[in-house]
Amino acid sequence: MHYYAIKIFKELIKMKNIYAKAWLCVGVMMLGIVILMASLAFLGNKVMINICLVLGAIVFLSGIILNFIIVRCPHCGSHIGRVYGSRCPHCGEEYSRK
Repeated sequence: MHYYAIKIFKELIKMKNIYAKAWLCVGVMMLGIVILMASLAFLGNKVMINICLVLGAIVFLSGIILNFIIVRCPHCGSHIGRVYGSRCPHCGEEYSRK
């Protein structure tokens, strides 16, 4: 199973579409927020509240870390952060939408 996770991660890094990478990271962060919100359903059970809070925080932070790792310019390799426009703010090359 560990091998498949590494293989998927390497495929994510190879993706050329910077917009898809950015939205993937946003999706992971939103999933973390949904898990955090799910803790409200367990107001009477402190153990389940703690599990949801910890799991949601881990998933949300994983989305942020994933953003720093995979949302990079395919030309110069620098971190882009928020994707504005169609050009890299560092090297000026145009992103691919494929």
